[in-house]
Amino acid sequence: MPSNPNDVEKTTNDGLPVMPTQAIIIGTVLAVGAISCSGFYLSMLGGGVALVPWMCVTLAVAVVFTYVVGFALLWCAESFTLRMKARFRPLVYGVVGFIGYGVWGLLVMTSMMNSIGQPLNGVVLANGDVLAVALNYAVFGFLAFLLGQVLAPKLRTRKPLAFGLLAVQIALAVFGLIAMVMMFGALYR
Repeated sequence: MPSNPNDVEKTTNDGLPVMPTQAIIIGTVLAVGAISCSGFYLSMLGGGVALVPWMCVTLAVAVVFTYVVGFALLWCAESFTLRMKARFRPLVYGVVGFIGYGVWGLLVMTSMMNSIGQPLNGVVLANGDVLAVALNYAVFGFLAFLLGQVLAPKLRTRKPLAFGLLAVQIALAVFGLIAMVMMFGALYR
């Protein structure tokens, strides 16, 4: 550990920085979670939305979280674990992801679902649905941040794979933003 907290310790000269690598892993896990659960979220809206555009919207929400809020949460997790034993670090990262992504799901995703479902067919989420979305997001946040901590040293040295995963996430997020604009444009004319 460096003597000055502002010094950055780099283990290899050719590897990617740790935090962006962790964010790429987190974004990948959250994107897989968004794809796998988009049908579950869609069933809460009562129909009327096609699955593929809705899946792209959920992907955009996951990727925006990763590269906006996720970096702040990674910094918090790193500062919490500076003096911690290495075997407990992934769990602390997971808890930070559990809380952060769970709150994101509670506030952002449920608001988005209500703003699409209510004008579309008059359906707003029940309290049980809100709890299910928040818990689902929290579990995926735990998995994503835990895997981000565990797998980052391996992905740091594999630049083509890391940049490929990042490019796929950005492309899917762009499709999601386009689908989101089209949905809201059709609903709020």
